[in-house]
Amino acid sequence: MTDLDLLVGPETGDPATDRRRHLVRVANIVLWATTIAFQSALTVFNPSTLTVALAFAVVLLCLGMNAQVVLMRWAGNRHWRRTVARLHGSAYLSDLRDLPNRNYLLAEIRREMPRARESGRTFVLVQVSFDTLSEVRERRGDDFAGRAIVALAELLTRVTRHSDFVAHLGGPRFVVMLNECTLAQSATYLQRVPATIAVSDGRQMFEVPLFVRLAEYDLESLYATDVVRDVEEAPPLRLRDDTGASHSWSEAA
Repeated sequence: MTDLDLLVGPETGDPATDRRRHLVRVANIVLWATTIAFQSALTVFNPSTLTVALAFAVVLLCLGMNAQVVLMRWAGNRHWRRTVARLHGSAYLSDLRDLPNRNYLLAEIRREMPRARESGRTFVLVQVSFDTLSEVRERRGDDFAGRAIVALAELLTRVTRHSDFVAHLGGPRFVVMLNECTLAQSATYLQRVPATIAVSDGRQMFEVPLFVRLAEYDLESLYATDVVRDVEEAPPLRLRDDTGASHSWSEAA
C-alpha cells in the first residue's frame, strides 16, 4: 500500500492501517503548511515579482493537489461502497429480481431446523423448474428462455405467502420454502402452481411445462445442504386430472 493509497483510501476498520492513514494525512498537511509558510516569509522579507509569483504558484499547487486528493477519496469511497453492496448482494441475493439465492436458502434452513426439531413443526421445500429449458432454448432462442425464467419468478412470487419465500438457485431452478408445513398441507400451495406457463416469443404465446419436486424436512438431517439435496434429487411430481379439481400434483409412479 502506497502513501497515496493511505491518503485517499476509505477507512478500513483495521486500527493499524487507519492509524497509518491518519499519520500520512497529518504529515501531508504539515508539509504543505511548512512550504506555504516558508514561501510567504520569503515574499514578506524579500518582496519582488519573482517571490510573489512563486508564493502564488505554491498556493495554487497546494490547492490543486489537495482538491485532487479530495476528489480521489470521494470517488474511491463511492466505488468502495458500490463494491461492498455488490459483494453483499451476491452473497445472499440472486441477479434475478433480487430474489434470495442458494446461500440465503441454506442460511434460512439452518435457522429453521433447530426450531422445527424443538417444536415438531416441519417445513417443506418445493422446487419448481424448467427441466426442458435447453430444448426450449434451442427451438426459441435465449431471449425466449430468459422471458420464461422471469415469468416463472413472477408467478412464484405472486402465489407464495409472505411468511414463506422463493429462492432462485440459478438458471431455471427455484425453491419455495413453506414454513411450518407438511407434505399433506403443501397440496394447498401446489394447487396454485400450474402445469405450464405461457410465454410470448413476440408473436404468439407458447406453453412451457413446469416440473415440481417436493421434500419435507424429516427432523433428523443436520445439514442444510442435505435438505436441499433431498428436493433436488426427488423425482418430479406428475399432474393428475382425476380429482375433479383444476389440477392436482401427485407423486410420480
